[in-house]
Amino acid sequence: MEKKEDRKNLIIQVTIALLGEEGADNLSMRKVAKSANISLSNLQYYYNGKDALLIATVEQYFKVCQEEVTEKLPPLNKENEVSPTQFFEQLLGLLLYNGKENRQTIMFREIAALSSRNKELDAAVDKYYKEYCIWLTELVSKHTRHPEKVVSLIVPYLEGFANMGTTLPLQKNDCIAILLKCIHELEK
Repeated sequence: MEKKEDRKNLIIQVTIALLGEEGADNLSMRKVAKSANISLSNLQYYYNGKDALLIATVEQYFKVCQEEVTEKLPPLNKENEVSPTQFFEQLLGLLLYNGKENRQTIMFREIAALSSRNKELDAAVDKYYKEYCIWLTELVSKHTRHPEKVVSLIVPYLEGFANMGTTLPLQKNDCIAILLKCIHELEK
């Protein structure tokens, strides 16, 4: 079982690298197989086509995002109480990043572009965004009375910041401060 998971992880990592380097239009099952140093039929054993491979890559993207945030946030316990402001400041610090320098985000932008022309991939992206929002809503619910509103505010901003944060007239910390003010206003 471990070998199968290792192989699948390798295939996903190779797919991410190829999407980031060459773009979605140049991605092929043959290129992925060659880069992963496996046969095309072996790749097709794991993923029966390009759509299945891209859907698995999207799933991995959201899983990694959630794991990274969960791992880096301090655990909630009685010894480690943080105020809502501290929590959201830490959370936003983790979630706001320059997507132009992040291989995962570059890959996801390529998949998002493909999804506009592929109904199956579009449905998969929507599904994982919904699951991500549910996870994030649950995560913030311990720190706000309006978790759905907070998530509805920050998720579009996070996505936009990943795409164009380096071009904004304000620095990341200034953007976090503005979002914190908006979150604070929701609590009134």
